[in-house]
Amino acid sequence: MLTTQRLVERSLLAFGERVAVIDGTRNVTYDALRERSARLGNVLLAFGAGGERPAAVLLPSEARFVEVDLACMRAGVTRVGISTRLSPDECQYILQHSRSAVLITSPALYERVDLSQLPELATVLLVDDARAQPARTGRERDYERVLADGRAELAAPAVGPQHPAYILYTSGTTGRPKGATHTHGGRVAALVNMLASEIRADGHSAMVHCAPLTHGSGSKLLTFLAIGARNVILPRFDPAEFAEAIVQHGGTHSFMVPTMLQMLLDGGETVRAAARAMRQLSFGGAPITDALFGRAIEGFGPILTQVYGSCEAPHPVTVVQPEDYLSRPDPAKMAQSAGRASYASDLLIVDDDGRPLASGEEGELWVRGSHLMDGYWRDEQATADAFAADGWYKTGDIAVIDEVGFVYFRDRKRDLIITGGLNVYPSEVERVLTEHPSVKDVAVIAYPDDRWGESILACVVAHDPDAASEAELIDWVGRHLASYKKPRKVVFMPELPKGSTNKVLKRELKARFWEGRDRRIN
Repeated sequence: MLTTQRLVERSLLAFGERVAVIDGTRNVTYDALRERSARLGNVLLAFGAGGERPAAVLLPSEARFVEVDLACMRAGVTRVGISTRLSPDECQYILQHSRSAVLITSPALYERVDLSQLPELATVLLVDDARAQPARTGRERDYERVLADGRAELAAPAVGPQHPAYILYTSGTTGRPKGATHTHGGRVAALVNMLASEIRADGHSAMVHCAPLTHGSGSKLLTFLAIGARNVILPRFDPAEFAEAIVQHGGTHSFMVPTMLQMLLDGGETVRAAARAMRQLSFGGAPITDALFGRAIEGFGPILTQVYGSCEAPHPVTVVQPEDYLSRPDPAKMAQSAGRASYASDLLIVDDDGRPLASGEEGELWVRGSHLMDGYWRDEQATADAFAADGWYKTGDIAVIDEVGFVYFRDRKRDLIITGGLNVYPSEVERVLTEHPSVKDVAVIAYPDDRWGESILACVVAHDPDAASEAELIDWVGRHLASYKKPRKVVFMPELPKGSTNKVLKRELKARFWEGRDRRIN
C-alpha cells in the first residue's frame, strides 16, 4: 500500500521547477521544498524524533509549516500540530502527553512553553532569527542554521502504511485534549477520497489557505502538492487580503467555515467578484443556515461544496456538490443536508443499542473507512470507546439518512459546541470555571448565534452571587484556555436542574435558550 513517504518523494521529483508554495512575496519551488525538507528530516532524526517520539510544530500558517510537514512524512517522523490559538496550559499539555522529542516554533510562541516541565523535549528549533534570542535552557537551536548544517540527501528508513503520520489533538470530552492519530496509509486514503469526492483540480490550480493549517485547510496541503499545484498561504483571514490573493496568484480553490463565507459576502463587491472567479469554494466545520447558503449561491455562483468530517474522520465523510443543490427547486434548502457519503465512507444510522436503523429513522451516525484515524495517541480506553465492532467510528452526531442517501443532522449525542467552525467540549470550560473560587456549580451549553453558529453560555451557581461577575469569569477562562473557548455569556442561577442521579439536565437548560428551533444545532 502506498505511503505518504513514497507519495511525497514522487511529487517532489516530478514537479521540480514548479511553484509549490506561495507565502507573501516568497515563491517556493518543489525542488527547494525537496532539499529543505530533506535537510530538516535528517535533523529531526538526529535529535531523536521518530514514529513514537513526535516532532511538534507551533507556528502560524506559513511556508515553514509545509516544510515541517513534508520533512516528517519523508523521514517517518510523527508530526503534532499545535494551534497558535491555544493557551500556554493547552500547549504544555499537548507537548507533555505526546512525548514530543522536538518542537519547532518562533521565539514569541516559545514564551508559552515551560521547558522545565518537559524533560523529554530534547530540542527546540526556533525560527525568525533565533540567534538574536538568549538561550533559556541550552536545548534551543536556530532553525536556519541546523538546516544549513544538515545533509541535503535524506537518509531515512522506509515506513509502512500503519506507521503514524500525524496527531491532531481535539478538545477532550473529559476536559483534556485527545490525540487523533492518523497513519501514512490513512493519509493517502484521505487524499484519494478528497480528490474523488470533493476537490476538482489539476496541476494549474492554486489552493488559497485562509484558515489555520493545523485545521481543515491544512488537510488539503498534500492534496494539491500531489497533483503539482500551488498552495497559497495567508497568515490570517481577511476578506480583502483573500480577494487580493485570488487575483494576484490565480487562486482557484479554498476552504473555510460558514462564518467566513458570511464575512466574504459582507466584504463588498470587489471581494465577491474575486470569489466568483474561483473554481471551487469548499466549506464545513459547522452547519449553515438556509439564508446564508442562499446568499452565498447568489453572491458567488455555483462554486460551493459543503463537506462534513472531524479530527477522527477527515472530511469529506459526506459532501454536497453544486449538482446536488442546483437540481432543487429551492437550492438554499440543501443547507439542511450534509450531503451523501463520499466514495471512501461507509455510513450507518444506529439506535442506542447499536442496531441499524432504516432510512428516515433518527439515530447516531457511524462511519467506516480507510481514511479514519487509527486511534487516540496513548489512550487505549478512549480508542476502544470511540469504535464499535468491525471498525465503525461513533461520530456522536444524531442524524437521519433519507431514501436516496442524503444525511440530515438533528442533534449531537456528545456534549459538543461548534463555534465559528471550532470544536469546544463544555467539560473543558467547566473544568476551568470550577477552579474559580466564586463558582459553586456550573454547566456550559451552546446557544444559537447568527454570526458564529453557536456561542458558549455558562450557567453558574455562585457561592456568593454578589461577589461574582460575568466579566471576571469570562476573563478567568481566557487565562487558561484558547480565546474562542471563552463563554460569550454567563447566566447566574440559584441552582441547576438535576435528575435523580444528581446529573445536570443540560437538555432542560438548552430548551430555555433554543425555544422555537427545530433542531439543537445551528
